[in-house]
Amino acid sequence: MKGTYLGQVRYSAPISEGIILLKISLLEPKVVDFKAGQYLAVLLPESGKQAYYSIASSPNKKNEVELLVKEDKLGAGSSYLFSLSVGDSIELMMPMGEAFIRDKSQRDAVFVGGASGASYARSMIHYLDESGQLEHRRVHYFLGVREAAELMELEYMYQLTEKHATFHFYPVVSDPKCWNGYTGPITGVVDTVLPNDLSEWEAYAAGSPEMVKALATLLISKKGLTAERFFSDLYTPEDSES
Repeated sequence: MKGTYLGQVRYSAPISEGIILLKISLLEPKVVDFKAGQYLAVLLPESGKQAYYSIASSPNKKNEVELLVKEDKLGAGSSYLFSLSVGDSIELMMPMGEAFIRDKSQRDAVFVGGASGASYARSMIHYLDESGQLEHRRVHYFLGVREAAELMELEYMYQLTEKHATFHFYPVVSDPKCWNGYTGPITGVVDTVLPNDLSEWEAYAAGSPEMVKALATLLISKKGLTAERFFSDLYTPEDSES
């Protein structure tokens, strides 16, 4: 059930170029029940408005939540979260969203995260790993960033590919400088890599509205994905403050 939570910043540090990882301990209430793939609202004290962010941690962590925050000097939410130090208080409203992982599903799944949309996939991947579901459930994860320096948790992702034959990771960089992997629009890579018949799959996406809409068109119209199995809570952090 959605409610207001008082938290305290326990950890704040860069996780990649221009993106920080925030770990927030819950003070009151002390625990939260949420589903992997849900999001929360950060209450901005100066304006009284809200900024929305996907919860980046696994729901197995009930006494804290983690956020990935991309630096945006013009965004009130980003500026506020970047200004916080360890020990600072923060007010949250959570959980929200219907695009959470369909738990215990046997279907193959594709996760697509553009830029800070990686928070959304991160929560689900950590949860599937911890709960042992990657032992039998095939997952294709596409992470799109502008520059290679923005890629995060590469070691963990590659460890998962070695640990589980069912897990496939595709980092995609828009700017090909100093990068020898997948490049270009993330939807193009998804189109190239995935088979043409996704009628029995599930898809989970987070990122810019333009990317999510283009991805939905690709997967549903071209690759046969059932529209009811395309999951995305379409929002951006700063657009959601008004």
